[in-house]
Amino acid sequence: MTMSDHAAATPRAVQVTRILGYFVFLVAFFLPACRQVATPGAGDPDVYKGYFCAWVTLINSLNGGSWRSKDFLAILSGWINPLMLLYVAFVFSPRLRRARRAIAVLVALFLIGTWTYFALAALAPLIGHFLWVAGIVLIMAGELLPGPRRPIVAGRTLPNP
Repeated sequence: MTMSDHAAATPRAVQVTRILGYFVFLVAFFLPACRQVATPGAGDPDVYKGYFCAWVTLINSLNGGSWRSKDFLAILSGWINPLMLLYVAFVFSPRLRRARRAIAVLVALFLIGTWTYFALAALAPLIGHFLWVAGIVLIMAGELLPGPRRPIVAGRTLPNP
């Protein structure tokens, strides 16, 4: 199946949704993603933009001590972005549908880890985080649709091209 055949087989709504998801996902990196929870009597809480959060979590992947603390949940959230790049690369081949679905499951698990880390580290999600998640959902929404049907000829199901 050529690239144009694959594009024709993918419903237009899925293509538009993915493109919208790419833009939402990208914009989220430049918006405030989270902040420390405000405490009475303390100064203004620090606010972190999405690109800063992504950078810090990936850099801390190299820190062995982070893997032995609750910070490993933050590291997992940092690996969502490279997984999303891999997912986007796999979108162009219908043969990689299972791999895309496996990546989608990992991303969902890592998102749960992110929210757990927010609770443990007393961080509050902000608009950048919500848009980041919305972008991920829009990009991966096509995985919820069934795969292309294989043609049936003379009572036999033909393999996918």
